[in-house]
Amino acid sequence: MTSSPIADRLAFFDILSTAARAITLPLFRSGVAAENKAPSEGKPGYDPVTEADIEAERELRRLIRDRFPNDSIEGEELPGHRGTNEFSWTLDPIDGTRGFVAGVPVWSTLIALSQHGEPVLGLIDLPALNIRAFGDISGEPTATLIHDDGTQTRLTVRTIDALSYARLGCTQPFGMFGPGELAAYKIIQSGVAFSRLGLDAFGYVMLAQGRMDLIIEGGLKPCDVRALMPVIIGAGGVITDWHGGNPKDGPRLVACGSPALMPELYTYLGRAML
Repeated sequence: MTSSPIADRLAFFDILSTAARAITLPLFRSGVAAENKAPSEGKPGYDPVTEADIEAERELRRLIRDRFPNDSIEGEELPGHRGTNEFSWTLDPIDGTRGFVAGVPVWSTLIALSQHGEPVLGLIDLPALNIRAFGDISGEPTATLIHDDGTQTRLTVRTIDALSYARLGCTQPFGMFGPGELAAYKIIQSGVAFSRLGLDAFGYVMLAQGRMDLIIEGGLKPCDVRALMPVIIGAGGVITDWHGGNPKDGPRLVACGSPALMPELYTYLGRAML
């Protein structure tokens, strides 16, 4: 296989996810205390951070700086590093910290590589479930599910022709939506087959696998979004903001396995801004 800047970094994802697992998984199994970082950031509510979040991000940054010193790095917990080339890593060592603290196994490690500011490689690693979803849209889009025995399955979304058939996911509608956003979400929820909550990034893996059809979320940061994009696009789905734009910086996100449903969804979601 011919080496290239993308190929070199693609191969590095396994090293990064393995290093993160070595820190996060033992602490998940034993239990770990969490601190509320919201007050220190001048925000209301509860936004937990654990020792596992910080230590894993610090280790991932060290590995990237050692191997690719000119790449930029942006993370959930630590200050960003501005590099000198077109590549940038976006890290969220524990996406779903509330689930992590509560012993719910759908938390994940999110790692994304962007080139010229656009995500091209993305990993959703679910250590407690021992599966990883990887998306590559640097060329022809592809997405794979990597199982605990190392075997891989191609990820392909399910397509439906009406919103009434959709299986809808959202992590926490009452926590991540304002009143107008929640109203728009409820309109859509009332017209789908059923909805499931509390999945964090695992829901996007289920969408890419064809088990879910639609995810609508808000209040997201770049570290929450960028790893998801190559996985959903690579599996044949679509992922945008609530107006059809680029979702890479958040905060609102809609992901769907059926592009034909998007105009109807935008009609409802657009009302949230009124």
